[in-house]
Amino acid sequence: MHTYGPCPRIRHGTSHRPPRLLLVDDNRDNLTLIRLYLESDHYSIDEAENGDEAVARFAAAPYDLILMDLEMPVVDGYEATRRIRELERQRGAGPTPILALTAHALDEHRLRCQQAGFTDFLAKPVRKAAVLRTLLHYLGPEGESAEPTTPRPHDADAPNPGRLAALLPLFFDLASQTLDAAHAALDQGDLDQARRQGHKLKGSAGSYGFPELAKAAAALERAADAGNTNAAAAARDWAAALLAKARLDWPV
Repeated sequence: MHTYGPCPRIRHGTSHRPPRLLLVDDNRDNLTLIRLYLESDHYSIDEAENGDEAVARFAAAPYDLILMDLEMPVVDGYEATRRIRELERQRGAGPTPILALTAHALDEHRLRCQQAGFTDFLAKPVRKAAVLRTLLHYLGPEGESAEPTTPRPHDADAPNPGRLAALLPLFFDLASQTLDAAHAALDQGDLDQARRQGHKLKGSAGSYGFPELAKAAAALERAADAGNTNAAAAARDWAAALLAKARLDWPV
């Protein structure tokens, strides 16, 4: 967790209502996974699939914490956060904790997050323990019951497809759609779109416990970003083969 600036914890003990969370991501499997991590009576959860929708939801009703993806269509996470901060300034309201959720881990992306007004940074693959610790930090004791009360093995919260079996059909379908979109983008010479698809799959594959698939997706992202169409196509094919193997290893 990398806090960018002071942001007081929000306490809800006197309001007798669960903290309101907004999850913002254009990847349906990521939204489903995070909701699974947080599902309990302790949180009231809304979702948005792009930054424009997130700003509209925030303008209509306050949230106690926002988990925001960075790369999204229509309006990205950086711009959405800037707009939310401007709404807060207009209203004279204090800063809502906004957590960046992204597969980017470079310092330049952390700096962009800081400049846009993000409070903190959580890197994908998303780990349940890290999310719950962060919510406890910003929301106070209301999230405490979601934290483990007994010692857990060191890797207990590492992504594991076996613990997420019910969600694997959704992940497999969306991963297949992502690779199809990357294939089409490469055929059309749209390397930026191919890069976006690789980035999307890199984060979700890691979060669902498929590290080799995440590596292949990262290779697709890097090659497309470098303008290397042949390498990007090879990485896409590598990812497709690993996805097919994952389907065989984890039949659903």
